Amino acid sequence: MIKKITLTLVAICLIFNSCSTDIEVNNPALQTKIGNELFRSTIKKAIIYPDGTLVISGSVGNKSISFTTTSTKIGTYKTTHKTVSKASFKKEQEKFISKSGETEGEVIITEIHNNEISGNFHFENLKDDNGNIISFKNGWFYRLPIENGTIVEEEKNPETVINPCLLNASLTAMINGSEMITDNHNAELFGVDDTSILITATNENEEITIVFTADTTPGTYSLTGSGNYSASYAMNNDKSSALSGNLIVTEHNSETKCITGRFEFNTRSGAQVSDGYFEFGY
Repeated sequence: MIKKITLTLVAICLIFNSCSTDIEVNNPALQTKIGNELFRSTIKKAIIYPDGTLVISGSVGNKSISFTTTSTKIGTYKTTHKTVSKASFKKEQEKFISKSGETEGEVIITEIHNNEISGNFHFENLKDDNGNIISFKNGWFYRLPIENGTIVEEEKNPETVINPCLLNASLTAMINGSEMITDNHNAELFGVDDTSILITATNENEEITIVFTADTTPGTYSLTGSGNYSASYAMNNDKSSALSGNLIVTEHNSETKCITGRFEFNTRSGAQVSDGYFEFGY
């Protein structure tokens, strides 16, 4: 009898392809298929904001996805009902986002238990600036811990809004040839007369900071250890400033407060930071 049951299970696995390592059932997980490629996040988050908005995001290497629903309640959220406000996929400098009236998809929240959220999702026709299209298929998230987020207030608008560039903030780089993936990001204005922007991105052991003036326009700028254009890298709180390097700002919209760019620099301690890319809101 035991032998018959085992053979039956093996047959089911072969037929449905369900007994593979593609599915994690014991730990928080977020994954989907993008084209024919499996995207399985190593870093995943579910953040709820004071207005009830839920943002689920995940990243692996230089790739990241995110999508936003208007609530955390169990149920179905659709792009056609405008209860899913945004979905996106980024790979290095490529960015695909949902388009109103063109992208179709839904997010189904199936369970919230012990402040953890689970469900599934799919999206069709996310587009980049060149009209290329991708889709998310067979997506699901499992037991993602829910974190509290902070709403960014616009000075010119009394209504509270969420800066989408802040929600999808990312920074990646190579440190001495090894990939650095950051999971905590912050960008803020400081100074009164000569206002600057400070970008900080960290993971468990590392930190990168980049400083540039708030009126910076797209272009290439030299990075040093101090001044208007500066940077630093820290490993286990041992921080070293940039000796030389470059910051390339590819986009900066002072109205939406979104900025995108690339960077590379060598530190005074000998660390080589290369292939840096960031996208932030402030």
